[in-house]
Amino acid sequence: MTKISTEKIELAAQFVNSTASHIFLTGKAGTGKTTFLGDLAKATHKDFVIVAPTGIAALNAKGVTIHSQFLFPFGTFLQDSINFKQPPQGNFYTRTQLARRHPLNSARKQVLRNIDLLIIDEISMVRADLLDAIDYRLKSVKGNFKQAFGGVQLLMIGDLFQLQPIVKNHEWEHIKTFYKSPHFFEASALKSAGFIYIELDKIFRQEDQRFINILNNIRNNNCQRKDIAVLNSYFSSKALQEKEENAITITTHNYKADGINKKALDKLPAESHFFEAEIKGDFPENIYPLPQTLEFKKGAKVMFIKNDSEEKRYYNGKLAEINEISSEGITVITESGEEFSLHRYCWENIKYNIDPKTKEIKEEVIGSFEQYPIKPAWAITVHKSQGLTFEKAIIDVEQAFAAGQVYVALSRLRSLDGLVLSNKISEAVISSDKDVVNFSESKAKQPPLKDRLKNSQMDFLKTLLLKSFDFTGITSQIEYTQKKMAGKLEFEDEAMREALQQLKENFGSERAITNRFNRQIEQLLQENEQEKLVERIEKGSNYYLEYLYKRNKELLIHLKEVAQLSRTKTYRNYLAEIDQVISKKIEQVQKSTFVCRCILEGKEIKRNEELRTSRRKKRLLLLDEVAAYIKANPKNLKNKSGRTRKSSTKGETYQITFSLLKQGFNAEKIAEKRGFTLGTIEGHLARGITSGALKIENLMEQADIVDLEAIFKKNPDSGLSEIYQKTGGKYSYGKLRMVANAVKQQNANTA
Repeated sequence: MTKISTEKIELAAQFVNSTASHIFLTGKAGTGKTTFLGDLAKATHKDFVIVAPTGIAALNAKGVTIHSQFLFPFGTFLQDSINFKQPPQGNFYTRTQLARRHPLNSARKQVLRNIDLLIIDEISMVRADLLDAIDYRLKSVKGNFKQAFGGVQLLMIGDLFQLQPIVKNHEWEHIKTFYKSPHFFEASALKSAGFIYIELDKIFRQEDQRFINILNNIRNNNCQRKDIAVLNSYFSSKALQEKEENAITITTHNYKADGINKKALDKLPAESHFFEAEIKGDFPENIYPLPQTLEFKKGAKVMFIKNDSEEKRYYNGKLAEINEISSEGITVITESGEEFSLHRYCWENIKYNIDPKTKEIKEEVIGSFEQYPIKPAWAITVHKSQGLTFEKAIIDVEQAFAAGQVYVALSRLRSLDGLVLSNKISEAVISSDKDVVNFSESKAKQPPLKDRLKNSQMDFLKTLLLKSFDFTGITSQIEYTQKKMAGKLEFEDEAMREALQQLKENFGSERAITNRFNRQIEQLLQENEQEKLVERIEKGSNYYLEYLYKRNKELLIHLKEVAQLSRTKTYRNYLAEIDQVISKKIEQVQKSTFVCRCILEGKEIKRNEELRTSRRKKRLLLLDEVAAYIKANPKNLKNKSGRTRKSSTKGETYQITFSLLKQGFNAEKIAEKRGFTLGTIEGHLARGITSGALKIENLMEQADIVDLEAIFKKNPDSGLSEIYQKTGGKYSYGKLRMVANAVKQQNANTA
């Protein structure tokens, strides 16, 4: 990590990059959670998206909202159906309703299918039912219902003692059946999977130890009378408060903050100037970081709401005063006397997509909001002050209405020296959520993090390696596409019609080899043969990368051919999803040796730009090869849709194959002559056996026929895939199908 570095921050980074453990990263205000997120996003080797519960939180985290990424309806998620005695108030939805009424589109599916890591910022605002909805969505997308969140790692960042989840009474009446409290840590998925609790304890905002101790006591519901006495010693009369020139008021309600700011601005004798935000594209009003129109005068107190990433002249929460103002611009002077002209800042609203060329997750800017990054700073609400730091503030928490508000307000300050109380604090307004306090105390008793890290790393390595060389996810996606498109795309071109089935069979024919390879990996891991393990992974990676690129090319050729036809958008989307699954598998296989070496050698796993660049170059080269193939091998189809017309002679393509066979051509030569794959031609021959047009004895060696007939008769209930496994891949699927059809014919004749 960079600027802020503690042992726990480094441990948190290691848990993210070298384990699959879910992580809750928390800490008191000012401990560096936001900095950690920014640094991690730049350095992690894992594919990730950042989500947050609100638009503003997502904007600040440079991510998207949970509801937009997962396409959730607004309402309450129920793990199981409830028989409501009367129509419920509000919106409730179950897993079935989520799948049927609110399905994910192809773009969202591809993004979520590609991620290894889901980062949720401001997790304290996320309810347990929403986290369980995320769990169901990820399981569905990943096709993995055995692991929580479909095997995706969660990094949850936030402070439970600050923002709380919002749950209305009528909602709680129904979800309390499933949860003890609405907090995220009660989610069923999280309870079943478990998670690592990391609390950052090095405070960078405060250095006043007496103040730190008081804040800790308030946070932990252990505030003493002497603590309140110390705080109340900073009470100041209204007359004295008005003399505090550089203090901002932190209050509990919007109307109070707005009233103080308007009154102070109106008092200034200077002329008002109005500045309109420049809004482009998709930037909804509910995520505006500032009002669309800002009113300022010379002498106005202002607060920066962003960090100056270029010249470092200001930071989020820094106070200043407007020194010069006109329609042309604004000049401010800070508390330290530094004077400079302001530039407008551009906030970007993004969404995540999969780059069609590289198949990597990319951020697409869909809208922007440009405005001066300042707001009136005579007053601010406790809610909006979160994450900010002030040298001096007037604290007004007499009407505190939510647990933790007093703690949040006080913890904005660096020390007691900057504290001014507008009203004395009573014990009645100081409270923290008991469920949160109990949860934090129980998690603090977990085993040492370093011990858990070692065990989690080895579990991660085993899971990663076995998953990297398992292609069932690809075949499942192909089967899903075949099911969805069954009977809808009868291409007139035989090769196009058989392309997807052929791809599936190609992956199926490799299953016996991958199973054997994975057994070798498990054995080497168990025996702790590290050098042999790395050597085996390296050789396996080289072999399977070549294999996967070959299969990927076959798919891309089919996709490119289909793209030339009309009314194929739905099918093309399905093919793009298969392409994305194969591309993700290529990434996993390519990274396997690198990650394996890092874990075994105790090295930090960082983003490997060399591997990423190599993968991108290979992908672009593959696309060029596909384009060249399509140009050299055009499909001369009879119509734009490429579909078989109803008037065409049924079985004509099979008759052509049978005719060539009678002319003395074998299956390989027929495939070459017709421009089909061998599997397609063998499929024709199998059909000929079923119809009685061909005899198996004329197509295969007698010894092979006898061998396979015995296996089929011994395993009458086994499918072709199982027979393929039993024969160790000795025979192609086409030959298996021929013998299977011959056995069926024999059984039919003897019945």
